Amino acid sequence: MPFEKGREKTGGRQPGSSNRTSTDLKSKIATLIDNQFDTIQADLESLEPKDRVMAYLKFIEYVLPKQREQKIDLSTLTDEQIDDLLDKAMAKLN
Repeated sequence: MPFEKGREKTGGRQPGSSNRTSTDLKSKIATLIDNQFDTIQADLESLEPKDRVMAYLKFIEYVLPKQREQKIDLSTLTDEQIDDLLDKAMAKLN
């Protein structure tokens, strides 16, 4: 059956729902790390300092979200939106 323009989506995951496979895999990995934490810690301590730092940096990628540059094109904002942004910025300074 070909796609018909304007037809509602009827199958698949609901928007915003988590992927069960990813959730299950993340849970298993977390359990594995919890169970082997002492061994992992000993392994890290046995590494050379530069290798240990590299390992820590790799771990951080999974804990902290990557920072992305935020760009706002002010030409697309209304005067009210610009005023709201300015008010929020000024409130943070005070």
